[in-house]
Amino acid sequence: MSWVEDEYKEGPRPTGNAASTPSETRADEKWTELVTGLQADVQDFSRLGGNASFQKVSDLQCRVSNSAANVAVVLTADPSAQMIRYIYEPEGKEIAVPEGGVFTVRTSGGATQLYSADQQLTSEEARRLVLEPMLFPSQPSDLKATGT
Repeated sequence: MSWVEDEYKEGPRPTGNAASTPSETRADEKWTELVTGLQADVQDFSRLGGNASFQKVSDLQCRVSNSAANVAVVLTADPSAQMIRYIYEPEGKEIAVPEGGVFTVRTSGGATQLYSADQQLTSEEARRLVLEPMLFPSQPSDLKATGT
């Protein structure tokens, strides 16, 4: 019997209202850890003289903005897919923003970790990856002219 036949005989899978699976629970825990760290990083940045703000939009979404750079980043968790997406948004006209990305949440041997592509990241490394381009943007003068 093929896998298609097996799937077909099992019938439709429950969706939506089913109880959380252990992997979803671990993804929720990793999301909570990430959000708590982001909030602490923004507080540190502000305490040191920066002008950033943290907003928890919902249980599965938060937004960090830096008014000096006119850039914000929105992070959205999808525990059932074990993913956390981040998207940068301009807060003004003609503002270039970095490209967003995705963290996957993987569990192995009882430990739950964040990954960017196939690179395992600590919570601090993930937060730095997301926040550094908007809290400490490169100045255009740092770019070297190329061409002939």
